[in-house]
Amino acid sequence: MAKETNEWLYLNNATDTARYVLGEKSKNMVACIGINPSTARPNALDNTLKSVKRISQFNDFDGWVMYNVYPQRATDPKQLHSEMDCRLHMRNNEILSRSIIDLGIDTIWVAFGDLIEIRDYLPLCLLSLYKYLKPLDLKWKIIAEPTKKGHPKHPLYKPTESLFVDFDMEKYINEILMLKQLEE
Repeated sequence: MAKETNEWLYLNNATDTARYVLGEKSKNMVACIGINPSTARPNALDNTLKSVKRISQFNDFDGWVMYNVYPQRATDPKQLHSEMDCRLHMRNNEILSRSIIDLGIDTIWVAFGDLIEIRDYLPLCLLSLYKYLKPLDLKWKIIAEPTKKGHPKHPLYKPTESLFVDFDMEKYINEILMLKQLEE
């Protein structure tokens, strides 16, 4: 019996400098939120997305979708805009929340590691994104324990057998916001 293939989900901007959505559609999907997209495309996943797919399947999801806190494509997160592009950020929030609703997703896996600290605006982007998603009453997950700095671990070098564990996103967001306010 041939294995059923999922439909690819893919949305980027006209210049391909930003990617909003990449995944494989199914009936039982998980959404993963990273920091920013790299060069991955349908049928050409990078190593991070190969890990996302494997770990999602291990946790009994037959489909997955990758979103990001900030949608600018950059193979190295250090190449992200030095200042946030507000229009790009707001478009990301709108697309992401609409996509989660349209796909019937109820589980969000946050997986960006300490990269959230690479730009001052990224915690603010995450806070804004969380405010968009909060009314959806989602289940927030991470793999393993947070990093030493308290951030959800990045999936790249994690084993396939990494279990999702519940994550108190509200508490995490409040801690980020408090730290951000103390820095200013």
